[in-house]
Amino acid sequence: MSPAQRHHRSELITGLRALAAFLDSHPKVPVPRYGTVRVAVHTNYDTDAATEAQAIAEVARIAALLGTTPTAENGHHVAGKAFGSVRYEAILITRAAMERRAARDSYRDAIALDEIEGV
Repeated sequence: MSPAQRHHRSELITGLRALAAFLDSHPKVPVPRYGTVRVAVHTNYDTDAATEAQAIAEVARIAALLGTTPTAENGHHVAGKAFGSVRYEAILITRAAMERRAARDSYRDAIALDEIEGV
């Protein structure tokens, strides 16, 4: 790990602890009532992976570190571990999956739904 990476990691951890301490000492500040707060590592950007295959391998490597099994569905490779309502995830979305999504979204402006009365 480079000095810059160590520094960034330290700042992130310090920031998370500061947020937790702040929320703990300010009970009137709301927190999410539903759902999970996620810390997401995108292995194609947040690691040294140079190829999509390496980024997928990073998801598997991180899953092993977390003691979990990665999942792969529709081009989404995910490894995660929950800490109460906070979840750490390592994610890789393949280029093919992103291209499929872009193709579906390209029709968005071509479809006009009739307005529903009262909405």
